[in-house]
Amino acid sequence: MIKMNEEQYQLAYQVEQMQKIIESIDSQLNEVLMTRESLEDFKALEGKEEILFPIANGIFVSGKLANDKKLRMNVGNNVVVEKTVDEAIDLMQKQYDEINNYKEELLSQLESLLNKLQG
Repeated sequence: MIKMNEEQYQLAYQVEQMQKIIESIDSQLNEVLMTRESLEDFKALEGKEEILFPIANGIFVSGKLANDKKLRMNVGNNVVVEKTVDEAIDLMQKQYDEINNYKEELLSQLESLLNKLQG
């Protein structure tokens, strides 16, 4: 049985925590991708289709769009701005890229921690 010293325990704990963060980031990336795909699908609509609008978690109402050219997006601090569908798609892509870059940094740090733990 291999005994771990205090530093190795700390490194192992950091590795575990970083893996949890990366899992959370993967979930965020998936959510952004799904949002971007939904926007792409929305963009392809002709405007005459009846669609479901969410009004609460798991509760929808059917209806038709009055204006399919502009969206309203929460950009933080309870600020809502008007965006075109293309602008919203671009914003989701930028958000995805930023999150993915952060994930890559964490993966690099994780690799470094694993090397220390093994060495």
